[in-house]
Amino acid sequence: MFIIRIWNYLRGYAIIIVEGLKIERFINLAIINGIYIWDIKRQNYTTIRAKIGLENFTKLREIVRKTDSSISIVDKRGFPFLLKGLKRRKLLCLGVILLFVFIYYVSAHIWMIEIIGEKTIDKSLLLKNLYMEGLREGAKKSSIDKRNIENKMLIKMNELSWIGIQIKGTKAMVEIVEKKEAPPIISKTDYCDIVASKNAVIAKMLVLNGDGLVKDGDTVKTGQKLVSGTILREGMEPRYVHSMAQVTARTWYEEAEEILLNQIEYKLTENEAIQYKLRVLGKDFGKKDKISFEEYNEYVEEKNILSFGDYIFPIKIIKTRYVELKAVEKKLTEEDAKNRCTERLNAKIKLQIPENSVILDKRIDFYVDNKSVKAKMTVEILEDIGIKQKIGT
Repeated sequence: MFIIRIWNYLRGYAIIIVEGLKIERFINLAIINGIYIWDIKRQNYTTIRAKIGLENFTKLREIVRKTDSSISIVDKRGFPFLLKGLKRRKLLCLGVILLFVFIYYVSAHIWMIEIIGEKTIDKSLLLKNLYMEGLREGAKKSSIDKRNIENKMLIKMNELSWIGIQIKGTKAMVEIVEKKEAPPIISKTDYCDIVASKNAVIAKMLVLNGDGLVKDGDTVKTGQKLVSGTILREGMEPRYVHSMAQVTARTWYEEAEEILLNQIEYKLTENEAIQYKLRVLGKDFGKKDKISFEEYNEYVEEKNILSFGDYIFPIKIIKTRYVELKAVEKKLTEEDAKNRCTERLNAKIKLQIPENSVILDKRIDFYVDNKSVKAKMTVEILEDIGIKQKIGT
C-alpha cells in the first residue's frame, strides 16, 4: 500500500469531492473496475472526500453517470505539480538551491572552538597557538590534522601535559590537561645540605642527619646553610650524607594599605539602552548608536540562531545592554576606613602565609589624616624554613 502511494505521488494525484445519494455504490463500482481510491472520508451523508490517481479520473465518468453523482477536483498534488510550481517560482527555487549550498559550505567548516580543562593557562595564548597550527574558526574540517596539531601544541606549550581534539559537527572541542609544576626532586641517595628559605629566627632545631650549623635563637638569612651534609671530623676523610632536619623558625610578614575617606562609588540606575547586531561568518552587520550615558556597564550576550545538535552555523545575534552608572560621592567614617583596610590586609596576608604554619602574633598600626587612613599589618608566624639543596649546586 505504501509503495502504491509513493508511486501515485510521483505520477500525481487529485483530491476529489463526490456528491450523491448512492455513495456506497459509487465506491463499490470504482473498486470493481480496478480504480484505486484512497483516504476516503465521509463529510456528510451524501458527500465524500477522497484521493485518486490522475490517470484514473476520466474512468469515473461512466460510474458517475450510473450513480447519478457529481464529482469535482478541489486540488492537484504530487511531484509533477511541485515541479511546475518551482518552474513558475524560479527565484524561490534559486534561493532554495543557494540555501542548500550555504548549509553544505558551513557544515564543512569549524565555527566554534570550545576549550575544556583550562585552569591557570592563558586561554587567549592557547587559542592563538591553535590558530597558528590551523585550528581556527572558518577552517575546513578536512584540512585539519588533529594528531599533528596535538603534537605541535605539546612541543610549543610546556604548560600542557596532554591535549585532545575532537570535532563534532561544526564545533571543535579541545580538551587539555595542565602540567603541575613539580618541586625539584632530591633522592634520598643524593648528598644534600639544608638551607633557610627566608629570613627568620630559629625557634627549634631537630637534626636527624648531618651537622647542625645554627642553634635555637640564631637569626638566619635566606639561603644560609643550616645543616651541612658534609661531615668533617679531625683525622678523617670528609664524609657526605643526605641531610635531614626539622627547622622551626619565627618569621614575619608585612602588608600596607591606604583607604581614602572621600570615596566615589558608581551605582547602577534603571536607565538602559539595548542594541542588536547580526554576525555572519565573523562579520558584524548593524550600526552602533551613540550611548547617551557618560558612564555605563556593558553586558554582551551572543546567541546562535541556527544550530542542529553539534552543527552550529556562523550566524549569531549579538545583544549589547548598556546600563547607566551614576557617580555618588560618599564620605567614609574613620571606623569604616579602618574596617576596609583590615579586610584587605587580611586577604593579602592570607595569600602569603604557608599552610601548616602557626600564627603567633598579628598587629595592625593605623595612621589617620584628613584625607585617608593608612594601615600596616605585621604577622609573626612559626613555620618550617628548611629546604634541601644538593651539594655542589
